[in-house]
Amino acid sequence: MNSKTLSNFHKFGKVGKIAMTVLMVIAILAAAASCVATIFVSTLPKDALTVRVTNHAEFRINEKNFDSLWDILADGFSYAGDVSPEAMLSGGNNKIIPPEDQDFNMELSFFNQSFSSAKIHSEENTKVIEATSSPAEYRSANLVSVLIFATLFAASAAAALFMLKRLFAVLAKCESPFCEELVTKMRAFGFSLLPVALFATIGETLSTAFLSAGRDTGISIQWGVLIAFAVTMCLVTVFKYGIQLQKESDETL
Repeated sequence: MNSKTLSNFHKFGKVGKIAMTVLMVIAILAAAASCVATIFVSTLPKDALTVRVTNHAEFRINEKNFDSLWDILADGFSYAGDVSPEAMLSGGNNKIIPPEDQDFNMELSFFNQSFSSAKIHSEENTKVIEATSSPAEYRSANLVSVLIFATLFAASAAAALFMLKRLFAVLAKCESPFCEELVTKMRAFGFSLLPVALFATIGETLSTAFLSAGRDTGISIQWGVLIAFAVTMCLVTVFKYGIQLQKESDETL
C-alpha cells in the first residue's frame, strides 16, 4: 500500500474514532437520563396518573346495501332491550338487524381497530353505524417496562459504539487493512449489535403497544440492525480471507 493511500486510511480511522466518541457520549447520556426517568416513574404510586382512551368510528352505508354489508361487518352481536327478536328481522329476509337508536353490544374490527358497542340510525338513504371501543386504560406504572428497555437499548448502543471506536482506532494506526487485530475488533462490533437489536425490538414493541390506544400492533423487529450484523459478519469473513491471501503473497515474495 503506497504512502498516500495509507495516509488517507489513517485519516479515515481518526475521523471515525472522533465521531464514534461523540456518539458514544450521547448514548451514555441518553442511558443515564432514561435510567433516572425509570427510577422516578417506578417510585410513583401506581395510580399517580391514569388515562382512559376510547376510540370512535362512524360507518356510513347505503341503505340498499346495508343488509348484505352488515353480515360482513358484524361478527355476532347481542342486544338487551324491550324490542322483541322478531322486530329485528329486516324486510322479511330473516336477517337480524338491531333496532335503530339503541345501544347494542357487538364485535367489530376494522382498520386495525376493535369496537365493542354501537348504535344505528338513518340519515335519508344512508344507514349510519356509530361504533365505540371499550376503554383502554393506561397507568404511569405501565411506563416502567418501556423505560427499562429504553435504558438497556441506550446502554447497548453505547457499548456497540465503543466497539466501533476501537475498530476505527485500529484503522488509524495499522499498516494494512488486512490484519488480525482489525478482524477481531470487527467481529466484536458485529456481536455487540445483537443486544442492540434485542433491546430495541422489545423497547419499541412495548412503547408502540403503550401508545396505540388498544390497537393490535404486533412485534417491531429491528431488521436494520440485524442486517448490519449480517453484513459485518460477511466482512469479517472477507477480511480473514484477505489476510490469508496477504500472508501467501508475502511468503511468495
